[in-house]
Amino acid sequence: MRLNREQLNLIQEKMGVDKLWSYSKVGTFDQCTWLYKLKYIDKIRVKGDNCWTWWGSASHEIMQDWYDKKFNEYIEMAGVLEKKVIEYSLIADKKYHFPDDNQWKNYIANIRHYFANTEIIPFNVINERAVLAVFQGIEKYVFQGYLDSEFVDAEGNLVIMDYKTSSISGFTGQDLIKKARQLIIYAIGVSQHGRMIDGEMRQFPIDKIKVRYDMMKYVNVTFMQKNGNIKVTKAERRNWVGHMATQLRKDLEDIPKDIEKCEKEIKKLERKYNAKVRTEDEKRELEPLIKEQYDRQAYLENYVFDEEKVAELIEQACTSNELTCMPPFIQEKYTVGNCYIDVELTPEVIEECRTELVATLDQITLKSKKGVDTEEAFDRSRIENSDSYYCVNLCDMKDHCKHYKEFKQHNEMFLMEKKPPSDQELLSLLGLG
Repeated sequence: MRLNREQLNLIQEKMGVDKLWSYSKVGTFDQCTWLYKLKYIDKIRVKGDNCWTWWGSASHEIMQDWYDKKFNEYIEMAGVLEKKVIEYSLIADKKYHFPDDNQWKNYIANIRHYFANTEIIPFNVINERAVLAVFQGIEKYVFQGYLDSEFVDAEGNLVIMDYKTSSISGFTGQDLIKKARQLIIYAIGVSQHGRMIDGEMRQFPIDKIKVRYDMMKYVNVTFMQKNGNIKVTKAERRNWVGHMATQLRKDLEDIPKDIEKCEKEIKKLERKYNAKVRTEDEKRELEPLIKEQYDRQAYLENYVFDEEKVAELIEQACTSNELTCMPPFIQEKYTVGNCYIDVELTPEVIEECRTELVATLDQITLKSKKGVDTEEAFDRSRIENSDSYYCVNLCDMKDHCKHYKEFKQHNEMFLMEKKPPSDQELLSLLGLG
């Protein structure tokens, strides 16, 4: 539930500060200091949605409605999604459109698979609940935000979960820590103030808090390798079977080898059985083992396919994006689940986040002080082609940005300079005019 202005003012008064901070402010400053000035100093208001933010919000809303028990079946969830697809298709504003049709088709195929197959968390999930976090720099900073979803797991950990419909690239190593800074701030806030659980205020130290992303476009595929090790690989939902095609082909082609192993094991067991020193009790113990190997051999012989049949099965599985055409033992080998990425909240990660955050807040505070020339304080370097993606594709303030205007004019001049000569100019250059 979102807090109203009166409630926010009450928090400010209680915390003894003249303003509350949101992560969007800090994130904006980190992205572009000039963008921060336009939004929060000049207070220019624009509607900044695009296709990714629109679908991110829509997907969050559907999952939160599920956990708020507004519907109870997968088919209902899928039906709500299709209503969203229709609603989206009626938006005429081009800034909401995907860059190309192929991106849109792939994106919505992943999201459809998610809502038809997502794992349901078996705990009491609470959505959109406010959280506060307090930090001390040159002044007291109070953050106020909202957790997408939270729940207490079987080990008593409070799990903070954020839903992502974006690409998985960058959600590893130090990049993951940077992306997770907002959730780390919220985890710090929970550790400071506790959390109301089933009507009781409970304390959660950092080591009892988990931060997790549900990467909605992806699945984790888990299977056992020949060496007995468990392997987990990530794949886009829309073609996870295609992602596993090489491994599936190996499974099918290895069936004759598995039969040979059964035959060798049978010979080995029968030699033991027929040994002169074998007692009757020992023979009775070996009999079910021998039978098990004969049964497995007979079972596998039903699934020995030639190359053409193997190719046909692989193509069928990839086209349907499911394993129902595969032998049962191959179907059972693979477990497909939600793609969760957890952020390890080590003391070093917490301290790094706290230090960087306070340094950024101190910078903003000093640059925003009365009497400071904000034009100079928040200025940025010129936009180069190498760092222009955000400015060109994602920035909602580019129509108000002097730096983007200069970038655009520079590129237009460059294109004009590169304009091919007219027919007359070409003839003149060749001495034929």
